[in-house]
Amino acid sequence: MRKTTFLRLIGAGVLAASCIVATAGSGSAAPPRWSMSVKNLPPKVAPGNAMGYQVTISNAGPSNISQLFLVTQTTDSPVFISQPSQGLCSVAASGLQCTFGALNAKKSVTVIVAYASPVSGTHDPGDPVFQGNSNGLTFSDGGTSHGDTLMDPNAKPTIISDGNGNFAGGFSIDGNQINTDKNLSDSNKQATFVKPPASDVVVTAEDGPGVTFPCKNLCKQSYGEWSAINVANGQTFGTFFPVTLLIRAQDLPNNLGQLGLVHVLDNGTAVHLSQCTTTHQNCIQVIPDGSNVQIIAWLNQNGGNRVVRP
Repeated sequence: MRKTTFLRLIGAGVLAASCIVATAGSGSAAPPRWSMSVKNLPPKVAPGNAMGYQVTISNAGPSNISQLFLVTQTTDSPVFISQPSQGLCSVAASGLQCTFGALNAKKSVTVIVAYASPVSGTHDPGDPVFQGNSNGLTFSDGGTSHGDTLMDPNAKPTIISDGNGNFAGGFSIDGNQINTDKNLSDSNKQATFVKPPASDVVVTAEDGPGVTFPCKNLCKQSYGEWSAINVANGQTFGTFFPVTLLIRAQDLPNNLGQLGLVHVLDNGTAVHLSQCTTTHQNCIQVIPDGSNVQIIAWLNQNGGNRVVRP
């Protein structure tokens, strides 16, 4: 658990009473039209990895919401809480407690929360069930919320992978490298390693025969398997991070100097990466490793990756 994060967040004041007020200049106090969305970060995680959630509450107006709070059904303590775009979040005995203050018309508030996997309790694993309300009471408030509560009607539990070794990662709290099964064999022809450029982001890798990307001319001579990586949900970084494909030497051509890599971007564009000469930017390094070979791709965004020979 990141104690420094909690120390930075603890300190929310006494929760205010709830009320909804009209915007300045309006003739009557029409109730606000508010909505909540919960985005799983990522939708699937490997066992033992953290599950992240981006919670956004929006007020379409015409009124302001004088006080807005966020609580969860679970009493598990989050392992990470981001600073919300307004207000303050902390951990109470009942679990997550966010006090956002007033949410004016046409405004939104967003916070990212992560939990250890799997979440304990009687609810579905990977589904903390977030609730926005205007009184600050816990989920079991005895029905005293006066109807001023909101949940995402489309929220889905995070999927916990079956642990077959071809999928790795989740919401990365520490920024450590993640990797798929590195015990190569006839049935596991490739391993994928990803070292993210930052912590507190989504980091996943998946390879195996079930992973495919559209690629024609550049992939006529391809080797190993496709690797799909997700780092920060497609964010483009100013720095380049290493993605390593580990392949048995027997599954590659003898002339390693002819190898390249196809990187398929999220928009479907296929880019050919040659071997690095000076800087490590959108290029690959080919390094023999015993009976295997490491192909290290230096990338700055998501995509699918496969070793090729043009």
